[in-house]
Amino acid sequence: MKIIKYLTSRDKRTIKYLQETKDRHIIETGYYNLDEHIVCISSQIGCPMGCIFCATTAPIDLLKNANKRFIRNLTSREIVAQAKNVLCLVNQKNLKSKRILFSYMGMGEPFLNYENVVESIKILSKLFPNSRTTVSTIGIRPGFIKKLAHERINTILKLHLSLHASTDALRKKILPASSQIKPTLDALKYFSSTRNTPAKVNYILIKNINDSKRQAIQLAKLLKPYSFTAKLSNLNDFKNLKSSGKNKFKMFEKVLNSSGVQTSRFFSAGIDIEAGCGQLRRHFYGERSPRKN
Repeated sequence: MKIIKYLTSRDKRTIKYLQETKDRHIIETGYYNLDEHIVCISSQIGCPMGCIFCATTAPIDLLKNANKRFIRNLTSREIVAQAKNVLCLVNQKNLKSKRILFSYMGMGEPFLNYENVVESIKILSKLFPNSRTTVSTIGIRPGFIKKLAHERINTILKLHLSLHASTDALRKKILPASSQIKPTLDALKYFSSTRNTPAKVNYILIKNINDSKRQAIQLAKLLKPYSFTAKLSNLNDFKNLKSSGKNKFKMFEKVLNSSGVQTSRFFSAGIDIEAGCGQLRRHFYGERSPRKN
């Protein structure tokens, strides 16, 4: 795994790295110099999930297999090398000044590459003791969420569930490969209680799709029995989809908070270099120079 190109955001706090595997596929890794050193890690080359708001799953391989969304899983060695490559470029004095967060929220669904993801977390936690890890999933395998709760991983390990809908029918339209909501939330609760760590559900507000007051009320009713925080996020515009306005955020917060559901807001960094949530993909596939013999 080697870095072949990088892009820096206007505010200099976000860098997107294009990394090439030995078999000449390209992945993207995000680095965010915020309250922590955040490395947004990819676990797959492309993604087979087909979520309607995510560019990672768009089939844009310009060299071959033009309609292919997914190439393969990354190995644990590739995942570790991906993170190490990024952190090696961070000033070592600055690196020690803040905690490192390894965020498995890049390209791919981590639970479709479970063994390699778990192995990479174990290795990275040993290499970087001053780190913690967050894994994000659409809940493709609720049973694996429970399995992860019992892995011998010596680091602070948190789990975020990409929910984005309050009913199974709507969720299938937004996340076609998702599992049913109830068993997935139950698995998340099991993980949270077993590892004694708070859990979050991510909810991207998409204009005229999942941002009505009725859906806010349904979401509040759904989450009330759990102690999860609802992380409300803006959509990074993709195709014909648009993010909801500020008033929708306020309305969702009011409905959820009045039902006893805690909320937080999240807005992506690095939008100008397409390093925000749902923006990582194989943008520069056609720019690679031919390999010399």
